[in-house]
Amino acid sequence: MALFPAAYSLLSTAAILSHIKNNYVIHKPVSFQYFLRGMNDTYVLVTEQAKYIFRVYRADRRNHSEVAFELDLLNDLHAKGVNVSIPILKKDGTFINEFFVPEGVKYGVMFSFAEGNEKPIHSVEDSFLFGKGVAQIHKAADSFKSEHVRADLDFEHLIEGPLSTIKLHMAHRQEDYDFLYGLAMRLKQKIMDHLGKGLDWGICHGDLHGNTNAAFTDDGQLTHYDFDICGYGWRAYDIAEFRLAREIHSRDNKDEVERLWAAFLDGYRDIRHFSENDVDAVPIFVALRQLWLFGLCLSEAEFSGIADYDAGFIDSKVAYFRNLGDIFKDC
Repeated sequence: MALFPAAYSLLSTAAILSHIKNNYVIHKPVSFQYFLRGMNDTYVLVTEQAKYIFRVYRADRRNHSEVAFELDLLNDLHAKGVNVSIPILKKDGTFINEFFVPEGVKYGVMFSFAEGNEKPIHSVEDSFLFGKGVAQIHKAADSFKSEHVRADLDFEHLIEGPLSTIKLHMAHRQEDYDFLYGLAMRLKQKIMDHLGKGLDWGICHGDLHGNTNAAFTDDGQLTHYDFDICGYGWRAYDIAEFRLAREIHSRDNKDEVERLWAAFLDGYRDIRHFSENDVDAVPIFVALRQLWLFGLCLSEAEFSGIADYDAGFIDSKVAYFRNLGDIFKDC
């Protein structure tokens, strides 16, 4: 009997743990728990001697080459002295596991655990440290090369793809969609204007908001992890997510936003050059990041249900784009 098609399947925790025992050299497991469902499925493994993260990539989001590209990047950064969570070798000397599921192939990877704690960034000291950490990634990755292929974080990723998804969910709101499309095209032109002056392009982490994906230790060390959205892109876009997160989490304190942003840039520039043209492009990329997130949320509706992405959700997003601020009044 043929299997009924599935869009998303969750692997058995017990089966994954059994697979890990058979394929990795580890100490006796103490616990293995499903931790988080997001762009991928994340599990936490605790053994008698160490702690690990096991990530299972979704079949519809990541192919083998894309996963291998991410692992190449992590190993390259680690070799250059950058604090990142790194993949753990299997007994056979490879990093990637294959799990055959109804919707295709899911790839799984074991990672070292990033020691420290996630924490909201509300101090200039933490913001400065985070800026330095991001610059270290960008600087080290300037010479990175991989034989594997990964899609760029370009206009297709930031604008065309999200708009295609959004259009499917806004057929009954043509006027709002037309406004959104027109604004996106004008924002694209603004980025094109900055390109004429030169925008920094290279490897990006892709999710540098500063609230998660980075672990702080008490002695001031910072380890970055979860490079699942990495790729070649504009560095102004990469740091725009940090700016966006500060605006969201400190929205009632604009002075704090600017202090943290200034500290971040100071930390970044302590390690690596970042031009004023790149800085000026960040607010535009903040808006485009919101467009990308809008499309991502709607694309997730099939997996998590439409309850959270109803008319009210679309209303809030449209309101945001209609009130972007003075910087876009000339769009």
